[in-house]
Amino acid sequence: MTQSPVEPTRCPVCGASNSCAAAAGSSEPCWCMAVEISQQALERIPEAARNIACLCPRCAAFAAEPRASVEEKS
Repeated sequence: MTQSPVEPTRCPVCGASNSCAAAAGSSEPCWCMAVEISQQALERIPEAARNIACLCPRCAAFAAEPRASVEEKS
């Protein structure tokens, strides 16, 4: 099965527009250069899309679910 090519203007996680200035051909810096993106969000990018397509702002804001407390109340 052949995979479709990665689209640099689309988020590789959800498929929405990623609003990437670089992919749009702008000389202005991309929005992602001004925000901190968690390692958990970056790890969601498929290997084939890394360094090709940016996350969208919604997926870039992804934070890992907090772990449930392992302590039990006595």
